[in-house]
Amino acid sequence: MLDGVPVKYVSWSREKNLKGIIKGTGYLCGCKDCKFTKALNAYEFERHAGCKTKHPNNHIYFENGKTIYAVVQELKSSPQEMLFEAIQNVTGSPINQKNFRIWKASYQAATRELQRIYGKDEVIVPS
Repeated sequence: MLDGVPVKYVSWSREKNLKGIIKGTGYLCGCKDCKFTKALNAYEFERHAGCKTKHPNNHIYFENGKTIYAVVQELKSSPQEMLFEAIQNVTGSPINQKNFRIWKASYQAATRELQRIYGKDEVIVPS
């Protein structure tokens, strides 16, 4: 659902940075060799920026200045009934609405199945 959202790797020193675009579970790398044609995982994307850390998602930023890691933490702490709204707002960038609707429908179907199995009071269904 975040396909096409721009990101940037920024080193701690702020001396090194590299533009990228989210593609599936990776990043289209904007280095001079890849030119946004090669999808890399977070560690590879970081290497292409000329850096190496144990936690690259602490250095990959959305346009609103939040890191991938910070967004994940924010979503983890969002109340379940507010999750869909939070996903659409937390990155500061437009998300892929078609993929979001597919994911949302799948999430709601799984939640209904959990309610059927465990009882309605045990699982909250966001609207």
